[in-house]
Amino acid sequence: MQYNPTEALERIDNDTDLLIMLIDVFIKECPSYIGKLQTACDRQDLNALGDAAHNIKGAGAAVGFEQCRNLAEELEVACRQSGVKSIAYFENSTAKLIALLNTCEAPLKDWAKKNRA
Repeated sequence: MQYNPTEALERIDNDTDLLIMLIDVFIKECPSYIGKLQTACDRQDLNALGDAAHNIKGAGAAVGFEQCRNLAEELEVACRQSGVKSIAYFENSTAKLIALLNTCEAPLKDWAKKNRA
């Protein structure tokens, strides 16, 4: 996973301390994001899956984690616009997003550690 927060920093006037705080919150919330995705799949709830993806999309965008934002957006749009009634159609996308969330902590923490004042 590559992490390049250039766009996120531009949106917050290059406030590195703020971005580090947002990264800390994002990392702390990752287990909750993963739980919501898994629960939605387990319950076969496309609305909840779309809502979870929407929340992850926003959080990913806030920290400049574009790979996460993109995957979450694709999943959200698919859930919202799809005529598909089965959650099985979304399992691969959901699994990719969960895998990404499970592996993001180290690169995000590394960036934060290098950039702390």
